[in-house]
Amino acid sequence: MLPSLSGARHRRLATAAGPVDLWWHVSPQRPPLRGHALLRHAVAARCARPAAEVGVVRDRLGRPALAAPERFPPLRLSAAHSGPVTVAAVLAPPDRGALLGIDVEHLAAPPSAHLLEFALSAAERAALAELPPVLRKSGFLSLWTAKEAVAKALGWPLLRALVDVELVLRPRPAVVRLGRDRAPLGWHLLPVHLPGRPHTATLALHHRPRPPRLPPHLPPRREQPPWTSPGTSP
Repeated sequence: MLPSLSGARHRRLATAAGPVDLWWHVSPQRPPLRGHALLRHAVAARCARPAAEVGVVRDRLGRPALAAPERFPPLRLSAAHSGPVTVAAVLAPPDRGALLGIDVEHLAAPPSAHLLEFALSAAERAALAELPPVLRKSGFLSLWTAKEAVAKALGWPLLRALVDVELVLRPRPAVVRLGRDRAPLGWHLLPVHLPGRPHTATLALHHRPRPPRLPPHLPPRREQPPWTSPGTSP
């Protein structure tokens, strides 16, 4: 029997790294539901186990992880909250190198010039300025949540994310720089819609599919002598 958590909603997302279980919860009063509490519920539902058996801790980089991983299948976990909204994501990684991060934010007013200068690179600010004014707040939040989601996947602090994660918005959100790496591969950014909420959420995944296995080499063909009909002198 699946555990119950009043008000929690769930959707399964198809991604390049496999299905991700997305959960979100809106608290009727402060403080909001803690991310680890929603993750316990999400893991229990994913694995059909009692929530009391699920413990969530932080790994050495500060990312949420299972307290007793040997008792569960391999999972990647991430959570965030903004105001009354808490989100959590769970991925069964296709390989050991897969990473997962999620972030959610909300701004009642457009970002100030100071916030833009603090949070975005010159190229990101220029890209944002090209958008129609009515789209700039949502564009800023897409950049901000994607940066923080990538940072959470890597275990980086927010300040490093603002400096070392650079993105583009068009034709779709993508990571174009990670620190000194100006051609990072394997990153996927997925905007997440939360029905009925004005919040912006982004899921970040890192997954580089293995190259296809080549068939084993066939032994070299042996040259055959030219065929001659019976009775014909060679």
